[in-house]
Amino acid sequence: MKRFLSFLFVSCLVVAVCVGGVYAYDEVDVADGGSIMGHVIWKGGAVPKNDPVKVQKNQDVCGNEKPSEALIVGKDGGVKFAVGYIEKIEKGKKIVRGKSTLLTQKNCQFAPHVFTVIKGTDLDVLNSDPVLHNINTAIGGLQLFNKGQPNKDTTVTVRVRKLGQVDVTCDSHTHMKGYFSIFDHPYHATTDENGVFTIDNIPPGKYTVKVWHESWKVNGKDDDGRLIYDKPVELSQEVTVPAKGTAHVNFELK
Repeated sequence: MKRFLSFLFVSCLVVAVCVGGVYAYDEVDVADGGSIMGHVIWKGGAVPKNDPVKVQKNQDVCGNEKPSEALIVGKDGGVKFAVGYIEKIEKGKKIVRGKSTLLTQKNCQFAPHVFTVIKGTDLDVLNSDPVLHNINTAIGGLQLFNKGQPNKDTTVTVRVRKLGQVDVTCDSHTHMKGYFSIFDHPYHATTDENGVFTIDNIPPGKYTVKVWHESWKVNGKDDDGRLIYDKPVELSQEVTVPAKGTAHVNFELK
């Protein structure tokens, strides 16, 4: 029986590796590295205007409503808060360790609304408001961590240990919503107000670049009154990164 279980374990591991389910990122010195400059552009006609999100609690501090951050389009059509990344890159520049990422709860909103982190690094969450907040996080509906912060100017620090796309909510304030993506490599970025993201120091070669956006289509509300959005938008393109050069790639949201 033990021999059978050992054989089964090894067989499953081999299958996982063969289908690409398991891979490791190797940190190397990158010679003649190139860059990817991505541009996420709205091409869906008139920009949908979502209604402000109603505040249900602590209106004296939070106000009565907050603007929707689900779709922010700049004057030239660039889309803010999309995540661009290289898919399954196996080797590249070294990961900067010992540097944490800051997420604030300020004016009863998460800031930044969307960001990226690397597995194994720290996330600092700061409550800047004089009310009770908490940060409740989940990947695919499974809770990652839930930390309460009852006092102003207090910070909790969490070591990020999983991979995936994380939903961020506050149980005290159902209007608060955010997202962050956890990667096991450093080749990812969030678009700025012009819809641009840049990923640098990439080994020359051919890659698959992907873009994630949370979606702007409201499908209803949950039992706590939170807005339910359509499934996120995910786009993909092949790109060749030249040595000491920049590959430009455009993604269109419609």
